[in-house]
Amino acid sequence: MAQRRTLVTAELDEVPARQLSLTEQVYHRLKEEILQVRHGPGSLLLEPELAARYGISKTPVREALRLLLQDGWVVVMPRKGYLVRPVRLEDIREVFEVRRMVEPVMAAKAAQLRDPADIARLADLCSEQSRDAASIEPALGAARAFHTDLAAMTGNGRALAILTDQLDEVRRLHHLMPKVEGHITSTAELDAHQRILAAVKARDHQAASRLMNDHLSEVAEAMVDAFAGIRR
Repeated sequence: MAQRRTLVTAELDEVPARQLSLTEQVYHRLKEEILQVRHGPGSLLLEPELAARYGISKTPVREALRLLLQDGWVVVMPRKGYLVRPVRLEDIREVFEVRRMVEPVMAAKAAQLRDPADIARLADLCSEQSRDAASIEPALGAARAFHTDLAAMTGNGRALAILTDQLDEVRRLHHLMPKVEGHITSTAELDAHQRILAAVKARDHQAASRLMNDHLSEVAEAMVDAFAGIRR
């Protein structure tokens, strides 16, 4: 079984520090492949094919698919298998509506609670996002961490969990829509993060909230325009 665990985890980019069960390893690998659109929206996932590909039995694959079903990444196709959940225009609108409900409030609270270490970390992430323009994954990772680290400064674990789910969907959208890939290192994106950081550093909670809302509105518009482009 140890050898099988190695086979499954070989392609995982990030896994929790603790030892994962085989089901968890398959779950993380499949989710990562869905987020990177190696399994595109509408793709059919079949237990026997996945088990053969990973070199394991069907049981952990079946259990991992059920976890992905619970999390909303796949839907059941009766007597066939599991379908990677398609993306609708409404999904994009809902994701950013949720983010606009949560993140401006968290940015304002972070501005009131921040300390020098927080500011240094956010500044480093802004630099990483700008520096990693040649590859989407590192830039996406830095941008995601900017938002999650800012939210984590509030100490509200429930809100952070909600945000993390939405950011997973945004990551998939960046891989799905080539037109929007460049946005993650665009001047608009990088400047928005710098302005938010400056407001947090200045403890200006009103500006932090307003700038975060403006930033999310701009990103949502770019996403909707890109989605409309691939649907024409």
